Parts: sequence; structure tokens; C-alpha cells
Amino acid sequence: MIDRKGRNRLALALRRYAIGRITSDELEEIETDWRDRGVRAVHQMSWGLYSDGQGYAVGQHALNWAVRRDLARWILFLRSEQEYLWPEYRFDAGWLSLFGKKRLLKIGGMEARWNKRLQQFLEAGDGEVWPFINRAAYDEALVRRGSQV
Repeated sequence: MIDRKGRNRLALALRRYAIGRITSDELEEIETDWRDRGVRAVHQMSWGLYSDGQGYAVGQHALNWAVRRDLARWILFLRSEQEYLWPEYRFDAGWLSLFGKKRLLKIGGMEARWNKRLQQFLEAGDGEVWPFINRAAYDEALVRRGSQV
């Protein structure tokens, strides 16, 4: 299910946050239909962009170019008509460095279950183009977006 209005609201909010036009609190409060798995995943992942009470992404809290590049890809996904095909995974427990090194979690007795879930998540697609599932889906969105400009 794609919540077009919610995806558009979140995409715009991410752009505004990246350039210091809205606060982290305003970004966090964007209303979306959580049945859209893509908007839910991107919104949860965006929580890793700031810490509580940070406010605006300016000055010492400004986003670096690598994060801005990731945000541009997230926004491209939100503007696409593609479904989110990654397995369920909660990003709101903190922004894990999921793609790059495989990071194993140690959370009490739940370690094995979380590590299995993380491993399944990492193996499901191409992390370099998340939230797209693979490079072909990302390239398709780039082509479609370019033809709309």
C-alpha cells in the first residue's frame, strides 16, 4: 500500500529538515498512514538523523554530504510508486549502521533472535540503495524522475 499524501509530506519534511527549515520535533510529528511500509521505514530511519532536543540541522548539527546523499535517495523512493520490499525491521531503537559492516546486537537474552532478524534484513537487498530493494529499482526511479522534470 502506498500512502501518496503521507509520502509527499515526509519527503518535503526531510528536505526542509536537511536545510534547517524545520526542527527535528517537526520532522518526527509528520503524519502518515503507517500501513505504508515504505513511509514507516523511512520515517523510523530518519529518527537516527538527530538526537532528542537537537532542534534544527544547522551549525554543529548540520548533516554531512554522505547523509544528505542518503536523504536524497530516501526522498527519491518516497516520490516513487515503488512498494517497500525489505523485510520488517524496527529502526526506531536507534540508527544502526546496517549497511557496510554487519553489526551484531547484544541485548540480553534476545541477542540470537535480533541477530537472526538483522542478518535476514541485511541479506534481503542491496543496502547501498536502501530503501530501494536493489540497484535496478533505484535506477528505474532515477530514470522515471528524470523524465518527469
